[in-house]
Amino acid sequence: MKKIIVIVPLMGFLAFAACTQGTETTGLPIPTPLAAEETKPPTFDPNHFLTATLVPFYTQVPSPTFVGEPATVNIALNMGSGGAGFSANLYAQEVYTGRTVGIFMSAGMHTAPLLPTSPPLDMAVPAPGTYVFYARLSNDPMDYHYGYTECSVPTDCVGSPLLALDVLPGKHYTVLIVDRKALLPGIDERGLPVTVPWVKLVESTP
Repeated sequence: MKKIIVIVPLMGFLAFAACTQGTETTGLPIPTPLAAEETKPPTFDPNHFLTATLVPFYTQVPSPTFVGEPATVNIALNMGSGGAGFSANLYAQEVYTGRTVGIFMSAGMHTAPLLPTSPPLDMAVPAPGTYVFYARLSNDPMDYHYGYTECSVPTDCVGSPLLALDVLPGKHYTVLIVDRKALLPGIDERGLPVTVPWVKLVESTP
């Protein structure tokens, strides 16, 4: 009887030890440094949106793509009715290549007797080349436009062909744009060879 009392607890203890021998406490896996790095949000350049939406300012400085010394053309615009308070864009378009440069002329503030409506502007154009010159009013470029033709008095103009001026590097020229009825290159034709009627100015000397 005494042996049974001793053996039973001993067997129970051995059985308990055998059951718990292979049992280990398990927990959540600890992320490795690589896993932690992969869960980081993507990084952005703080100047990304600034540089992506940056728009260059308009300038009247000659284009840096000019090769060699440009010619200078002094352009006057005569609307025929004095200062009307309208601004205009002046263009020079090479008749063969279509290369087009332009400058902005602010609104004239003169009274009717003082023509042209705004002071003449100097435009730098790539040279050598053969150019026609014209203007379109900023507020209505489709309906109000003027060309450089043989006409010099606005009320006498009948829509003559544009005059094409030969220009040389470093030289200075003068142009008067007055012909309200002249046929001009289309707004979508800047940069294309000139197809509207034009004649070369015989005495296109500086």
